[in-house]
Amino acid sequence: MKKIFILFFLAIFSIRLIAQIVFVSLDNDVYDFLERVEIKVGIDISSSTKPISRKKIIEILHKISEGENYNSLSKCEKDGLKNQIKKFSYEEKFLNSSKKINAEKKWKPLEFPYKFYFEDNFLTFNPIFRIRSKINESDSAYFSEDNTRITGGGRIYGYLGDKIGFYFYGVNNAEWGNYHDCRKIDSPKQGIGALVSDKKYYDEVDAYVSFSTKHADLIIGRFSNYWGCGKTGSLFISDKAPSYPQVMLKAKFSNWLNLTYFHGWLESNIEDSLFTYWGDDEKLRRKFYKKKYIAAHRLEITPLKNLKFGLSELIYYGEREPELVYFIPVMLFWSAQHYTNDQDNYLNGIDFEWIPINFCKIYGSFMIDEMKLSKIFDANESHNYVGFQIGSYFVEPIFKDLDFRIEYTRLNPWTYTHKFPINEATSDGYKFDDEIYGYTMGYWTGQNSDNFYFGIDYHLNQKTKISFDYSRYRKGAQDSIKYQYTIPPAEKFLYGHQYTKNKFGFSLEFEPLNNLFCKIGYEYLDCNVIEKNIEKALDEEYINPIYYKYDFTQNKLHFSIGYNLR
Repeated sequence: MKKIFILFFLAIFSIRLIAQIVFVSLDNDVYDFLERVEIKVGIDISSSTKPISRKKIIEILHKISEGENYNSLSKCEKDGLKNQIKKFSYEEKFLNSSKKINAEKKWKPLEFPYKFYFEDNFLTFNPIFRIRSKINESDSAYFSEDNTRITGGGRIYGYLGDKIGFYFYGVNNAEWGNYHDCRKIDSPKQGIGALVSDKKYYDEVDAYVSFSTKHADLIIGRFSNYWGCGKTGSLFISDKAPSYPQVMLKAKFSNWLNLTYFHGWLESNIEDSLFTYWGDDEKLRRKFYKKKYIAAHRLEITPLKNLKFGLSELIYYGEREPELVYFIPVMLFWSAQHYTNDQDNYLNGIDFEWIPINFCKIYGSFMIDEMKLSKIFDANESHNYVGFQIGSYFVEPIFKDLDFRIEYTRLNPWTYTHKFPINEATSDGYKFDDEIYGYTMGYWTGQNSDNFYFGIDYHLNQKTKISFDYSRYRKGAQDSIKYQYTIPPAEKFLYGHQYTKNKFGFSLEFEPLNNLFCKIGYEYLDCNVIEKNIEKALDEEYINPIYYKYDFTQNKLHFSIGYNLR
């Protein structure tokens, strides 16, 4: 395997490398801005495969500013476009090789970001700081704890000539308060890695280097991916799990066809007893964990200006060394798993985005974990382990600067699971009631669940937004894995229904100074549990974790202020 990687790198460096890339982090507000503007001006953004490079972002921004539909933008959007172009000004040199960058020689210690230039090399550094606090009242003492989190660190990225791009993001977090909120267990927010001892201190780190040719990019590092169109999460690859090491290849065949491939190293949290050993004391025990991987590739196709499709294949496997057959980007993983004796977990699916009119986008995803086409409509014979998502995004359909979105996601029982635990579509993990569980790599609710979302955004100006949202999330049970393969299927959708969460909230986001972000909001949550099914779960009739044992409500008031979070 090492020899293969060496040969691969020699092949890459034997090609003339140009226009290296640096990704835009998934939480950057430019993605929301581009999605909104795409609908109004009809510019193809190909935003369903993220992250996107800074070079690609500046290309899109210039297409918008120079396009024939530029005047259809509101003043708020034009100001936002101007501000975004300013943020990506350095990458303009890649659009025009004759463009000269005005490098300031004098270092200004109190002006961020720090920028350093030397010939064709560029480096920028920005500190990161945030404090977020929640006042949480509940009719249950267990859920009434307040929560505070302090985040500090920095972001560094840049370019080495025309050959190498690099990126590093690292922060430390200190958190106090509600245990569930800290772990982000039953939430769409990204989960966290290992806590330091029993205290709520943890870090978040992304880092990678990139090498580019005219038609393809190679990225090696640790970061997150997001494949799909959903606002509340993706069925295929989401950012719910903490970021993970990977090797990625991105290739552009034409303006209407792009390929993205990666092979990632995941955390199984399954102890490998063969290598774990004990010292003279419990504290001297050294644990080893079983190896786990993901391989995935995706074709993004744009047959029409207002219509896009994504075709994805994913494979989860482990308990052995990486399989070479899964390092072939153009190999069908459906066939590759047959080559490896059908021991792995194979998923595939399709998603689409359609803009029928210049104020509406319709999108959807359909994922297949297991399906027998010959028996798809036979209720007694078919295992339809599938999930789907459908949504619509409306931009100023009635009032100026007012948008709203409707989205529904459903996951049938047994999606993401597998008869071999190592192959479940999860990574990293958290401890709950003395058991270890993994964060889902796909949609955050996991199997046997659905989620309805409705949201409204009102843009007062380019730096101020008011949001209202409502969601209804239902979660069912998970039985012993042996029932997954019974004929006829043992359980139907939402069997063992455990709880329903109705959530309503509103928030005000504003940027009083460049890169200084403030947010104030309120959230009301009503959780209704189904007592008879909770009792069955407590009696171990169902095996999934029980987060809530009784009904409760929550009232949360939250405030956050941070610098350079995006």
